[in-house]
Amino acid sequence: MRTRNIILACIMLCSGVCAVLPGYAQQQKSKDQIVFDKIYNAYNRIPGGLNKDELVQKVNEVEREVKLCMDSLSGKEARQKAELLCYNGVLWSMGRLAIETKDEALKNEIAQRVKGLDLDSPSLELLADVERTNLLNGYFQLFMPDLSALNRATYVLYNIKSEEVRNPYVLSTLVTELKQRGYTDEVNALMEDIELCSKTEATRRQAIELKERYYPVRAGAMAPDFEMEDENGKMVKLSDFRGKAVFIDVWATWCGGCVAGLPAFIALKEQYKDQKDVVFLTISDDGIEAKARWKNFLKEKKYSGIVPHLIINKEKDQFTENYCITGIPRYILIDKRGKIVNAWHFGANHEFFPFFFSMELEGMNRE
Repeated sequence: MRTRNIILACIMLCSGVCAVLPGYAQQQKSKDQIVFDKIYNAYNRIPGGLNKDELVQKVNEVEREVKLCMDSLSGKEARQKAELLCYNGVLWSMGRLAIETKDEALKNEIAQRVKGLDLDSPSLELLADVERTNLLNGYFQLFMPDLSALNRATYVLYNIKSEEVRNPYVLSTLVTELKQRGYTDEVNALMEDIELCSKTEATRRQAIELKERYYPVRAGAMAPDFEMEDENGKMVKLSDFRGKAVFIDVWATWCGGCVAGLPAFIALKEQYKDQKDVVFLTISDDGIEAKARWKNFLKEKKYSGIVPHLIINKEKDQFTENYCITGIPRYILIDKRGKIVNAWHFGANHEFFPFFFSMELEGMNRE
């Protein structure tokens, strides 16, 4: 009987321990996160505008502060993550000044402070996607400054083994590039690298889906036709302007950047008044339900009637989807044959606009 009671007591004790352990683990994880947050905030509090000596002194203070915090971490993996967060803090707090001043001595000092950082280490899997992206970009901008965003992604594909590390970074870079510049030859090269290097089917499938979406809006492709209502209620098609170059400003009354760029765009009509084979038109993303507000804005600003003004009706047309409009303002140039020259063009208020736009028009006239 006594033996049986001892066994039952042990069973009850073990059951109690098992019930407590998950709660304890969660509590410890929360404590670790507090330390991670302290490390991030400590480096983030370093003010800008410091000279080299002041910055080095401040970073030394932060390093002493975070080392005290790291003593309370739960284990090896937590300490590895904390070290990576410290590397990131050094790269961004000191790296900015090293890049701005081109100070090789400061750059070398940073290299010494992050010499334990191995981009191919599995420990990078401990970081969240955004934390890894910040760490990798901080390293690239200081030690590989000549790499473009797409070339950074290619480097990651070929030099980092962990799919968990490289897939989110590469896909994020790809999406950002597509949204900013569309489907270019450089994007196509990265697509081929993903197909060659990635072992994750979901990543390859997502890359294919992105290509299917953006490839039809590449330079040289036929511009998808559309039909929209203008400010006078007349239906206007893109194909109505075949034989003329068409430059489009996609905007909205609620978009501050769009409104700021409108005067320069409207002024193009006067600047190119002698070129009858060039059409300037705006397309509003306010939505057909806000037509009155849009028309009032055009009248108040005295833009009415200067160029054709169209408004998107998302219930009837697919303009937003067909042209991959994920942000505005967007500027689209279409040639006289109805082919896309650039669906992510400079705005008229960009410093390089006059040069590139003139070259593009000359190129169309030579064809």
